[in-house]
Amino acid sequence: MVVLLGICVVVLVFMGFSQPAWWLAAAALVYLALRYGKGTVHRAEGQGGYDEYRARREQRDKWDRRYRRQHRGQRITPDRPSQ
Repeated sequence: MVVLLGICVVVLVFMGFSQPAWWLAAAALVYLALRYGKGTVHRAEGQGGYDEYRARREQRDKWDRRYRRQHRGQRITPDRPSQ
């Protein structure tokens, strides 16, 4: 998807040499991709709102509880790995 977006932007920029309005279209496409894009194109506003933070925090807490339950009573450190 990112490759297709990049190709579209390049084509619009080259079309802009004959009619500069295409440069505005390319700029709008880049802006929309950065603002609303997902995946490898990140949002320009940051990592998201409180709901996304809370979901990440709950997932991490769930993983931590599972990890502690699996390794209860074991001492796992970098110098003494689990057998």
